[in-house]
Amino acid sequence: MSFNDFMIKKELKLERDIEILIVRSFNGTITSEEKERLAVWCNESAKNRQAFAQLKNIWDTTHPAFPAQDIRIDRAEAKILREIRKGKRGQTRFLVWWQRAAAVIVIPLLLISLYLFFNRQSKEELIDSRQEIIAPKGTYTQITLPDGSTVWLNSGSKLSYSIPFEKTKRETFLAGEAFFDVKANRESPFIVVADGISITATGTKFNVDAYPSDTLRTITLEEGHVFIESPQQHKKTEMDINRQFVWNTNTNRHDVYTVDASLYGKWKEGILIFRDETLENIFKRVARTFNVDISIKDPALAKQRYRATFEQESLDEILELLRMSAPIRYSFNGDKRNPKKIIEVSQN
Repeated sequence: MSFNDFMIKKELKLERDIEILIVRSFNGTITSEEKERLAVWCNESAKNRQAFAQLKNIWDTTHPAFPAQDIRIDRAEAKILREIRKGKRGQTRFLVWWQRAAAVIVIPLLLISLYLFFNRQSKEELIDSRQEIIAPKGTYTQITLPDGSTVWLNSGSKLSYSIPFEKTKRETFLAGEAFFDVKANRESPFIVVADGISITATGTKFNVDAYPSDTLRTITLEEGHVFIESPQQHKKTEMDINRQFVWNTNTNRHDVYTVDASLYGKWKEGILIFRDETLENIFKRVARTFNVDISIKDPALAKQRYRATFEQESLDEILELLRMSAPIRYSFNGDKRNPKKIIEVSQN
C-alpha cells in the first residue's frame, strides 16, 4: 500500500469516527471520553467548529417539530448515515454535505424535508412550532429565518422564534449577541426582545449585545433605522445609522452615542475590533470567542483602556500582542481533564 493510499484510508476512518461522535453528542448518548475527543476535534480549527455549529443548529431546529416519543432515533440515525455514505460515492463528504445544507436551505424548507424523511407527523404539526437556535461556545453561526432575514449568532448566544411568524409582526427573543440583516416588510415589523429591551425594525442591519451575565445592553445600528424601548423609558427612542444605544442595568439609565457601526458586526467575520475599550471588556470578548475563562487579578488593570484589532489571530497570538502593548503577564491554569483553558492575568 502506498503512503497516499494509507493516508486516504486513515482520513476516511477519522471521518466515520467523527460522524458517530457528532450524532452521539446530539442524541445524548456520548460518553465523557468521546466528548473529550470531539472537543479536541472542534478545537483543531475554526472550520471544524463552524461545521459542528451548523450541524447542531440543524439538529436543534428540526427536533421541536417531532415529539420525542414518536421518533425512533436509532432508525433515523441509520438512515441519515446511509444517505451520507451514498453521498460520498459522488465525493461529497459528510461535513461538506451538511455545511451546504445549512448554507443554502432555509429553515422552513429544511423542516419540511426532514418531516418527509422521517415520515412521522401530520402537516399540522409543522405549524406554530417554536424554534430555538444556540451558537455553541467558542464559535458563531449563521441562520436564515422564515422571512428570509439573516442572523449571525455569537458564541454562547440563543435565539428563539415561532414558525411561521405572525402576520402582523416578526418577533424574536435573544439572549447573548447577534447581528441582524432584516428583510424589509413595513406590514410586518421585525422585533427583537433582549432582556426587557424591545427593538423594532422593518428592514435594516444592526448588532445587539445583550448577554445576561453582562451589565450593559448595547444596540448598534449599521443601516436603516430602529425604534428602541427599554424598561425605564416612557417613550420609544428612534435611532439612525451609526448610532449606538447603551443601557446600564445597574444604574437603570441609557445613553446614545455616535460610533462607526460597521466595526461592531465584524466579529461575524472573525475580526475583533476594540476602540477605547477597557481591558476587562477586551478579555471578556476574547474569552467568549475562544471559550476560555480569563480572570484579571488587579481591578485597576481591568479598567485601563486600549485600542486593538485582531483578525484571525489565535488565542496565544492575541495574548502575546496584548502582553507586548499592555503591562500584563498571564498564566494558564486548570485541570488537564477539563479541556477549557483558565487564564489568569495580572500586572506586570
